[in-house]
Amino acid sequence: MPRTANRLRITIGLAVVAASALVAVASPAQAATAITIDGSSGGRVLDGVGAVSGGGGNSRLLIDYPEPQRSDILDYLFKPGSGAAMQLLKVEIGGDTNSTSGAEPSHEHTRGSINCNRGYEWWLMEQARSRNPGINLVGLAWGAPGWIGNGNFWSNDSIDYLLAWLDCAGTHGLTINYLGGWNEKGYNAGWYKNLRSALNARGYQNVKLVASDDFGWAAADESLRDPAFASAVSVFGSHYVCGYRSAQS
Repeated sequence: MPRTANRLRITIGLAVVAASALVAVASPAQAATAITIDGSSGGRVLDGVGAVSGGGGNSRLLIDYPEPQRSDILDYLFKPGSGAAMQLLKVEIGGDTNSTSGAEPSHEHTRGSINCNRGYEWWLMEQARSRNPGINLVGLAWGAPGWIGNGNFWSNDSIDYLLAWLDCAGTHGLTINYLGGWNEKGYNAGWYKNLRSALNARGYQNVKLVASDDFGWAAADESLRDPAFASAVSVFGSHYVCGYRSAQS
C-alpha cells in the first residue's frame, strides 16, 4: 500500500479516536426548558405585516394605472391569500409640503377650509379595505400647512387638524385604527396627552396613538417616567432599529 494511503488511514483513525474521546468526556445534556403557551393570557400582539404609502407620493402613480393591471396589483397587495396579503397600511396625512420625494395635498389648506376628497390616499385605503375588511389603517403626518400653530406642529391646531382628518376618513367609510404624531420629528409628551383627551371627547376612543415614529426609543423611556403619557400612547415605534444602513437605504 502506498505511504500516502497509510498516512490517510492513520489520520482518519486519529480523528475517530479523538471524536470518541470527546463524546466520552462530554457532560450530560441539560434538561429541556418547559414553555407553557396560554392563548388566553395577555402579552405582545402582532397586528401583522404591512407597508407605507407616504413620503410625498411613493405610490402616487398606482391610481392612474389602466385596468386590469391596477386591480391585479391591488389584489396582490391586499387580498388575503394572494401575494403580499398585507394586514396593515400606513398612509401619509397630506400636509402641502415636501415630505421626501414630493408633496401630498392637505385636507385643510387654510384654517376651517376642509376638503375630504383631496389626494389619492383615501382611494388607496378604500381599495385596501374592500379587499381585506380586517386590515388595520394607520395615519401619520410628515408635515402640515404653515397656519398650524404658526409653524409649531406641537399645538392645539394640529390636534384639531388631525381630528378633521379622522372626520374625513369617516366620510369615506373608513375607520382609522392607529394615529401617529410627526414623522421623524421627535415627540411632545404633553401634546400626545392632549390629543388622547381630544380623541376621547370626539368619540375616537378606539383610535390608538403611536409615538414617536422616530429614531431610537426616547418616547418609550419617557413613558416610564410619565404614567399619563404611557396611558395616552398605545404603541411605541422606532425607525431603523438596527441602524441606518447607508445613504441609499
